[in-house]
Amino acid sequence: MSSLVGFLCLVFAVGINIFLIFSKYLLKLKIVSFNILIRLSCILTLASFLSLIYAYLVSDFSNFNVFQNSHSDKPLIYKISGTWGNHEGSMLLWVSILSIYAFFFSFTKKIDLNLKKLTLLIQSFLHISFSLFIIFTSNPFLINSVIVHEGLGLNPILQDPGLAIHPPILYAGYVGYSIVFSLAVASLMHESNDLEWLSIAKKWSLISWTFLTGGIALGSYWAYYELGWGGWWFWDPVENISLMPWITGLALVHSLLLVKGQQILKKWIIFLSILCFSLSIFGTFLVRSGILTSVHSFAADASRGLFILLIFFIITGFSLVVFLLKFPDNNKPVKFLFINKVSALIINNILMIIATLTILLGTIYPIIIEVLTNNRISVGGPYFNSTVIPIMIPGFLLMSIAPVLSWQTNKIKNSYYYIICFILISVIILIQSYLTEFNSWGVIGLILGVWIIIASISAIILSYKLKLNFKFLQNINPHLAHIGVGIAIIGITCSSVFQKEYDYNLNTGDNFIVNEINVVLDKIETKNEKNFQALRANFLIQEENSFKNVKSGKNYYPVSKMITSEAGILHQWDRDIYFILGDQKDEKWFVKVYVNPFVSLIWLGIIIMICCGFIGVIRK
Repeated sequence: MSSLVGFLCLVFAVGINIFLIFSKYLLKLKIVSFNILIRLSCILTLASFLSLIYAYLVSDFSNFNVFQNSHSDKPLIYKISGTWGNHEGSMLLWVSILSIYAFFFSFTKKIDLNLKKLTLLIQSFLHISFSLFIIFTSNPFLINSVIVHEGLGLNPILQDPGLAIHPPILYAGYVGYSIVFSLAVASLMHESNDLEWLSIAKKWSLISWTFLTGGIALGSYWAYYELGWGGWWFWDPVENISLMPWITGLALVHSLLLVKGQQILKKWIIFLSILCFSLSIFGTFLVRSGILTSVHSFAADASRGLFILLIFFIITGFSLVVFLLKFPDNNKPVKFLFINKVSALIINNILMIIATLTILLGTIYPIIIEVLTNNRISVGGPYFNSTVIPIMIPGFLLMSIAPVLSWQTNKIKNSYYYIICFILISVIILIQSYLTEFNSWGVIGLILGVWIIIASISAIILSYKLKLNFKFLQNINPHLAHIGVGIAIIGITCSSVFQKEYDYNLNTGDNFIVNEINVVLDKIETKNEKNFQALRANFLIQEENSFKNVKSGKNYYPVSKMITSEAGILHQWDRDIYFILGDQKDEKWFVKVYVNPFVSLIWLGIIIMICCGFIGVIRK
């Protein structure tokens, strides 16, 4: 019954959006009626999604999607997350979030009503496109042709609390760019000189970027403690796909800052708005088509991929045609001086787009080669580390000084102070690198991270009077976000460049030394959980007359007959000691240990950036 309700709700929601598009030209609906229908469409779409969740909660195996991705013994959280832990359910989540964004945008005030109508109409078109994709190729409400009493279970890799909430947050970032896209295209079609929409676009782009940051961070942290390879970023194709709209979205947010300086790059802002959402759709195509090999990819059905590729070409092609035909020519003059805030933002934007294109090339190049030659090649970390990172470094340096630059002149406030600080930081770290075995990338990363933090703190001290109120927090918010970036860069540098790796073959009771810390393989035990069997090694760590226990091992899921690794991590403020239990051979267990210095700074820096993102949203 819930499957039928869910399907009908989705069909009715599509019908409402089709009616809205035709009503634009036939009935001339007033904005009040328009808003009501958009909200009704959202309610129906959410009812459809909640119907699918209900089918999972009650283990309704008459639903084919539930049968394929759930099991009656699964914990409640994984029954719920199983809803979007598959291709069909995740696409319904995509459309649900799309309708939620349209719902909240319908309450927007201080905007031209015709522009608002056009924006919501474009959202309706997007809703129709993806809903028809679900109905005809990826229907999560199909009924089993035979009676079944048990399901096949959710992919064990996805049975993790972090990954349970990762997709909704990531999709909130991806789909959020649909509003920015719709606003930009609507502004072209409306041909109005009213630039109020740029302030509205700034808030929505910041919301999208913040959610996307949180989603990427959750995925990285999940990979860090779940996949058992000791790192947090692997340049996996699906990771790259999420990174591209993130970088482009960051360029868009910075471009919208030019509005504050009364120098508007309207053409560039509209292009970036189109690019952000187009990259999100293109990423969806790559993941859903099955042409990528990744732990994150869902579908392996070429027809689904072709459908999404068609949607991508229609949406992107239409928007670019509108952009070319109605090319905005009302830009305010831009004072592009040798070194002012405008030039820094523009150069930073260009570097970000080059980095995005570099990632795109490395991601799709193996696909192109395979199609042309039928030979599969891989492009991994060495390519991205040697191309993307050098491109981004100058952008980060510009970011550190941009807040103290002037909009109108070449002058830098307190320039001597910044030059002296930068030289001192460079000399100290270079001396340290000479006296120790520092990697050259480590030197660059640490100089960059420390410089960004020092420059941002200096800008706060020199530009603002200390006041303990929310207004002061809003004023220094961009500087705080840059401090978060600097902290994250230090964490990325230290955990990547200075990581240490150790291999051991141990019997139970053996001890070993890791970074002058005594560790004992205390015992190996097995335990039956609700839906899996756990094998755990208990590592007893002695440090400064105190003992700590860290458990690492494997989980065996009998329903899917899969084994997953479970890393054991001792979190300390200056490092993580990371344990992986391997296989047993000749009565000895293989144990791999990583020491990741200052990896916690990555998560701290990201948390600061996310908080600053939400503060920026509510800033007037």
